[in-house]
Amino acid sequence: MVRKDLDIIETKFSARRKPDTLKKTLEKKSRSFLFRKTSYMTTIIHNNIDYSFPNRNDEGFAINQLWVFRSVKVDAKKFLDIHPDWEAPKKLPTNATNYDYDDSYGELEGTDIDSAYWVMAYRLGMISEKTYKGAGGDQYKKVRLAALAVLGRNTAYQNYEKGRLDKTKPVIIEPEHPKMRDMYKSIRYKCYEMMNEMAALLGNEFEAYRTDCIYYRGTKENRKIVHSYLRKLGFNFKQLVYEEPKKKKKL
Repeated sequence: MVRKDLDIIETKFSARRKPDTLKKTLEKKSRSFLFRKTSYMTTIIHNNIDYSFPNRNDEGFAINQLWVFRSVKVDAKKFLDIHPDWEAPKKLPTNATNYDYDDSYGELEGTDIDSAYWVMAYRLGMISEKTYKGAGGDQYKKVRLAALAVLGRNTAYQNYEKGRLDKTKPVIIEPEHPKMRDMYKSIRYKCYEMMNEMAALLGNEFEAYRTDCIYYRGTKENRKIVHSYLRKLGFNFKQLVYEEPKKKKKL
């Protein structure tokens, strides 16, 4: 069974109550509900109310961070409503290597972009300033990435009819906007586009890029090229320096 929407009228988060308790109660009372469990969260939907339970393990999210999922989804929907003709950019590789890089001299350095996907989503207008700043702290790092990554994904629920699991009729929720599934790809591709532009500026001083980190020969001129480019676009970053292990002195 495929649907576009669940008509949720209220969402309730609970960190103390166990989802199994509610599930068993609904089964015992022969109620109909939807059930979904992931490594991050367990969700039960009954009478158009979403009961969400963060999983009690290292992969789960803090209950006060779950709002990020809804806010990102709402912002993304607004973006597509405003830009109905929006199209994702062309696909670019996650990683790239310059096989002509001469590593016989100099030292390799890297510049790692902080929260690259989150900042890019904001720069593209896909998330609001309120969402961007509200989840900007380091403690939100995991939930930020997850909220962007699930945009536009189909969501499958186990379907319980009158307290019994109906294995023949799982409920699949499709995104309201078909283009929403391209938004996370677009964020990534725009980041890789930046990497390609910096690589072009560096020429053969560029060694490689890996997702959101670019590597090049460590010189004052090269650092200035990369840092100036990123600052102009509003990105923060960390500089990575790789030192050769010191040789032990001979006795």
